[in-house]
Parts: sequence; C-alpha cells; structure tokens
Amino acid sequence: MTVDLDAVDFGFDELPGENLHRVLRAYRERGPVQPTRFLGLPAFIVTEHKALEAAFQDEHAFPGHRMYQASFEPAIGRSFISDPDPVSHLRYRKLATPAFRSRAVASYERTGLAALAHELVDQIGDREEFDLVREFTARFPYLVISRLLGLPRDREAEFHDWALALLRFRDDPARGLLARRTMSEFLAPIVADRRRAPRNDVISELVHAEAGGRSLDDEEILSHIRLLFPTGGETTHGSLGNLLYALFTQPGGWDTIGRSPDQIDAGVSESLRWETPIAVLPRLSRSEPTTFQGTEIFADTWVLFAIAGANRDPARIRDPDRFDIDRVQPPNLVFGRGAKSCPGMHLARKNMSVALEVLLERLPDLELIDHEAAIPRRTALRCPAALRVRRRSVEQR
Repeated sequence: MTVDLDAVDFGFDELPGENLHRVLRAYRERGPVQPTRFLGLPAFIVTEHKALEAAFQDEHAFPGHRMYQASFEPAIGRSFISDPDPVSHLRYRKLATPAFRSRAVASYERTGLAALAHELVDQIGDREEFDLVREFTARFPYLVISRLLGLPRDREAEFHDWALALLRFRDDPARGLLARRTMSEFLAPIVADRRRAPRNDVISELVHAEAGGRSLDDEEILSHIRLLFPTGGETTHGSLGNLLYALFTQPGGWDTIGRSPDQIDAGVSESLRWETPIAVLPRLSRSEPTTFQGTEIFADTWVLFAIAGANRDPARIRDPDRFDIDRVQPPNLVFGRGAKSCPGMHLARKNMSVALEVLLERLPDLELIDHEAAIPRRTALRCPAALRVRRRSVEQR
C-alpha cells in the first residue's frame, strides 16, 4: 500500500492500528531522520532504533525539559523533568523517584495490586457484556496511584478527573489550571499531616526523602503528585488496553495465555514492544540549529521520537510486525533512555502483569465483540477507545 507521507500530521492524525506502523515503516525506509509535520508545523521524525537510542541520550540537541516546559509545566508545576542542569536534575530525581521503589510500593505490589484488580472485577458482577476500558483499564492504574499515595478512597474519581484535565492542559488551559488549584488545595493538608505523622505511603516517602542534604518542599511534593497521576495513570491505562487488544485479536491469544500463566510477563513485554502506548514522543530541539545523524535540525523545532517505529525496526528484531510472546526480547525503547527515562517502569510492568493475571483468573471466557472500537489510536497516548467483550457460553469455549 502506498503511503502519502506529505499528508501525515502526527499531532492531528489518529493513525489507527496498522496505519501508524505503515507510516513509520515508510519513514524508516527513507532514512533515520526525516521531515514531517506536527500540529501543523514543520518537524522531524526519528524512526530507526539505533538513531533513536542516540537521540534519547543527546540532551545537547534535544533537551528533555523543553517539551515538558512548553506543554505541561504550567498545569503540573516544576518537577525533576523540568531541570535543565544535569547535576541538579539528578539530585532532584534522587529525591522524587525512590519513593516509587520504596517499602510502601513493595508491600502494595505483594498484596494490594491483586486485591484492587479483584475489587474492580467484583463490580462487573455477572454481566454478560461490558467494556473493559470503562470498567477496568481506565480505572485500575489511577486507583493504584491513589492507594499508594494513601488518599481518601471516596475522592478517587475526582483525582481521575483532575488528572485528565492536567493532561489535556494544551487543549483547555482554564480547566487544567482549575484542576491544578483544586487538587493542590485538597492535597496540601494531607502533605502537612504526613510531615507530622508519617504513614506507610508514598506521600510520606516524598515528604521525608533526603539527598545531598536537601529535601523536597511542599510545592515540589505537590508537583510530583500532580505529575504522577496523568503520566503514570494514563500511560499504564494505554499499555494495559493495548495488551488486552493484542491478546483478544491474535488467534487463540486469550485462551493460550490463560492456559500458560507463566507467560504473562513475556506477554507484557511483547505488547509494550508491539503496540507502544507512547508511540511518538514529541521533543523540542535546542534554541540554536544543530545537526543530528547528518540532518540539520532548525532551532526550536519539534523532533518526534518514534518509539513505535524503533521497536519494530527489522534491523533490531526479526519479523517485527508479528506479535509473538515466545520471542527473545532485545532491550527496547518503550521507557526511553538516558537521564529522562521513565522512573516508574517497574511499577507499570507490575500493574500490567497483575491485572492480566486477575482478569484471566476471574474472566477466562471473554471474547471481543467490537473490533473497530478496540483498535489502538493516536500517537502520544495510544490505546483502544473501548474493549467491548462478552462471556462465551460453555459450548463456545
């Protein structure tokens, strides 16, 4: 199929299913760095694995903080992503991110994740047909974050709404700023309480973290909580939805992994590679012209890191368009590389594995009934709009 690359805009086009991968393949065949469009503006796209790995680590040409400052910082606030100074960034990151590898997280991973997944399946009850996005994948990651932070359970739905408003700040700035203010007003007394009386939760870990003689002030703690909800929640929601889409649409996929639960972790890894939730990550180039991979990049230009293209690069992986949980997984770029790599990768993988394990245990007889709605769409946060399923009868199994 011929692909008209001149008509592609990665900021506006949904590029459902294999459409995205055909486009990325066409760009990759032209070379590692190619001109494209993003939000109606001239841009460049990096699609080869080797080139993209180098781009992630090139903070001189593509400073990771610039995209965040240009998009989410007004709504979320300063975080470890914001800091352009490598030394200061590392110290800031050491203060903020160990909380998500803390004893509170380890304890919750052992018991809390599965209990929460069962809680959501209990709410589905004995319904014959339902939407797993609405009932499970869009809720589970946000509830996990709420429980880890130790927030009141009767306000979890509000936090979900605030997180989505923060994430969509560029589309609706007024709503995003209102969410920031409302969320902060709610969290401030909780942070103050954790300073007086720490608990076994992530807010307490953030409050009492120290690195190099420095700790986080209240606004820094609030900004990292505001960052965690939209980024951690929405990307894990997308990852889990893409995993379920893959298993429902591969011949015998759901039944096969249900009979082989020891392959759940392999299925998670393959789905992250095969249908990446942040398929195309926008970065802003530096404020002066630079050259990357022999291509001149203009100052202040959007450069699109096509993680989905790199993860299907045939120079890196054999038969890359095939979903195969038995393949040996080379290191991929799902969670980035370098100083701005995702600090929550372990928790995200654990969320997916535990959620899938519980769904297979409790709902082993599901089948997809609306393929069109389940096709992953968009580029920056790629996932199904819906996963409408029904329980198969005994005769169908």
